Amino acid sequence: MTRKKGLLLAQSALCVVLVVMLSAGVIGIYRQGMAEKQENSLAWIYTREKVGTALKPAAPVFLLSAAATVACAVLHVRDENEDKPVRDIELTRNLMRRRVAEPDNDMQRERKWQMKLLCLGWTGFGACMLPILLYMADGSHFQNGDLEEMIASLWAHVVPWTGAGLVCLAVFAVLQGRSIRRECDAITVRIREEKASGIRPQPAEKATAPELRRRRARFVLLALAVVFIITGIFNGSMTAVVNKAIRICTECVGLG
Repeated sequence: MTRKKGLLLAQSALCVVLVVMLSAGVIGIYRQGMAEKQENSLAWIYTREKVGTALKPAAPVFLLSAAATVACAVLHVRDENEDKPVRDIELTRNLMRRRVAEPDNDMQRERKWQMKLLCLGWTGFGACMLPILLYMADGSHFQNGDLEEMIASLWAHVVPWTGAGLVCLAVFAVLQGRSIRRECDAITVRIREEKASGIRPQPAEKATAPELRRRRARFVLLALAVVFIITGIFNGSMTAVVNKAIRICTECVGLG
């Protein structure tokens, strides 16, 4: 490992540690402020003194991170792969497939398996989103006037299912990537066989399957966003958010 690469890794590690320390400080201030607020409803959760006390442990890490950032800028330290394009295995597979005149059984089997994995991944993601939709559609969950309690309940019901859905998509994406690599190996073998037998591929149109999948993914996300917005309107959470925003502007910030 070179010195420049070590400096880059150190700078990245310091940034991660700084983010963790600042996040822990914010959570600590909030918990302390809520405990004080139970005894005195007029107590402030965030104050300059509390913030200053929380920032003291993070100050050395912040200075080291700033020094490492300046050193990287002066020494022109950067990621060597920063300007290199990201390798798209699907695009590589499609380009290789154009060189094949007649796909064999292995190639066709892997392509069918990839479509099944894609459907299973999005089906699992949709199943994980269903409990969230049912929870948000129930207006009784948003009638409580305690904002902190409502957010905590929303966090407990939304975040785990969202994480499970993302994990499901990630697992099936990894399996799909492995299947694509197996298909690339089968394509390579098929290309060699066709070259040996003198078979030449016919000119084919550009593959549009990746573009279609991206369009479908955008449509699914847009549909989910519309469903959640409509659900929030009907369960009354939109009115609650507007009322809380008005209170924040008039009571905390002092506008109006």
